[in-house]
Parts: sequence; structure tokens; C-alpha cells
Amino acid sequence: MTNIEVTGAAVPRFSRREIAEFVRKVLIVLRVDDDINEVSIAIVDDDAMRTLNRQFRRKNKTTDVLTFPADASDADPQAHGRPLGDIVISADQARRQAADQRHSLATEVRYLILHGILHALGHDHETDDGEMNALEVEVRSTVGLE
Repeated sequence: MTNIEVTGAAVPRFSRREIAEFVRKVLIVLRVDDDINEVSIAIVDDDAMRTLNRQFRRKNKTTDVLTFPADASDADPQAHGRPLGDIVISADQARRQAADQRHSLATEVRYLILHGILHALGHDHETDDGEMNALEVEVRSTVGLE
């Protein structure tokens, strides 16, 4: 079973247990659940996200989600599977996006977790001619996020 660590701020009506269940569900839908043994989700505020975005992307502003895929060398050769990496979500930015889209913060965080997982698996919507977006829409539908 995949170990999912959730740290940081609480998300109303989306417990850490429910976040872990959602991550597992997405990994199953993507058919990588047997390949991934660890996922880290951190819920932070805008200040922390701005710092990370500046440090790693040279952009001095907040963003909704940052993904730090695990390096292949991070995998324990004795373990079944490999770590996916770290997904960092700004609760502040997610809250604004949820309000703009007229859905709950919990729903927005689900969208961002899915988006982060796809990035951690190597998908890149900025360079792939729409494949990641199409896959994201398909997975949203399968997991009941429409």
C-alpha cells in the first residue's frame, strides 16, 4: 500500500485520511498504484509558496501547486515501488480559485492534487500539445470530479 504523508494546514471537509484515499484512487485510475510506494502532500500558505516558487522557478509570486518529482535515486532498492515525490499546494491560492470557480476548497484541492500527481509522473501541459490536460479531464471524470 502506498504511504501518503499529508502535512500543513487542514482543509475543511477534506480530512488527511480522505486526502490519502483520494491520492490512492488517482494512482489506481492512472494504473501506477503498484509502482508508487510513497507520496508527500504539503498544504502551505501563500508566503511559503511564494518562497518555494522564487527558489525553484525564479518566479516571485505565489502559485497554486508545485510538484517536486522524486529522483530515481530516491528509490529504495529493497522496497516495492518508488516514491512519487512532493506536491505542495497553496491553501490561500486554492481558496481564491475555488471561489472563482464556485466550488469548495476541498474540490479545488482535489484538482490540484491530481494536477500535481500528473506532473510528478512526468506530464507537462506546457510542452505536450494538450495530452496532460486531456488525461486530467479523463481522470477527473473517472474519480467523480467534474
